[in-house]
Formats: sequence, C-alpha cells, structure tokens
Amino acid sequence: MNQPDKEQFVNWAEEIRQSKKHAFDELFRAVYPQLVTFAASYTKEKSSASDIVQDTFVALWQKRNAIDPDQSLKAYLYRIVRNRSLNYLRNRSSEISQPDIIVDDELQTEEEVDSKRNADELSEKFGEWIEQLPKRQQEAFELSRFDGLSHDEIAAVMDVSPKTVNNHIVAALKQLRIFYEEYSDKK
Repeated sequence: MNQPDKEQFVNWAEEIRQSKKHAFDELFRAVYPQLVTFAASYTKEKSSASDIVQDTFVALWQKRNAIDPDQSLKAYLYRIVRNRSLNYLRNRSSEISQPDIIVDDELQTEEEVDSKRNADELSEKFGEWIEQLPKRQQEAFELSRFDGLSHDEIAAVMDVSPKTVNNHIVAALKQLRIFYEEYSDKK
C-alpha cells in the first residue's frame, strides 16, 4: 500500500468516529509498521514497541467518538505512541537491550565487502551523530526524515509551533553536516 495522504487520514478519522471497523483496520495496516519503528526508537525493543502501538490502537478505538477529523489523525497517533513510549521508559526498571543483528553470510567479492563495510560504518556514524543531537532536535529530525511527518504534524506531536520544528531540523542538519565534514577530514 502506498503512503496514505492527508485526505485518506481525514476519511479514516471520519469513518472510525462512526465506528466503521474496516476503516480502523485499514488505518492499522497502513501505519502500524511505521509506528512500531517510531516506538522502537525510544524503547530499543521491538516487542515492547509493538505492544505500545497495539495499546495505542486499542485506546484510539475506545476514544473513537472524540476523534476530530479536522485534526491530524497521523500526528495524534504519533503523539500517543511517543507519550506511551516515554511512560514505558520511565516505568521500566530493567536495562535497555539492543535488538539482535542479523548477518547475511552470502559470498561477496572483496570490493563489495569493502563498499558495504564503508556504507555500514558511515550509517553507524550517522546514527551516533543523530544520538548526539539535543533531544528535541533529534526527535524533530527523526520524525521528519525517518517517519515522513510534515512540519505541522511534527509540531502537533512535539507540542511546539511548526516554526520551532523547522528551527530544530535546520539546526540538526547543520550539526550533522559539521560531524560529517570532521569525519571526512580524518579519513
């Protein structure tokens, strides 16, 4: 399924508000994977992220009569997932575990291995650099670049103005560029 557009979210909001289960099912299937990825960016555990998203959809169905089709349903879902993820982290007592890494053991040429290693190293560096950003910049950047939210939707999730979202993203990009240039100079 293609990424749903703003109009599709409005239709789903109206239909879910009218207790139409098919619309709820379509919404779930369309955004569940992205929401799990988003929650996992906080929890670092796919199973807990999946539980958080499922609980989010249960809450959405229970509060379906209060859905406002004029408000972004997508931003609303991301806000709920974010808040529940933060609550999960606050309430959790055990250490955060890293997800299992799956290694592909296909035979590759030495050149392919080097190229993949360099790409993996750079990807890992970008991950580290993103984690070094101030939390609000990091959140705005990830919602924009990884989750595909608009500035207005991010503003609703983060409870700030779209201008503030833009400022966070511009500052994040500037800092990432600095990190990259320092890294490139060392190579």
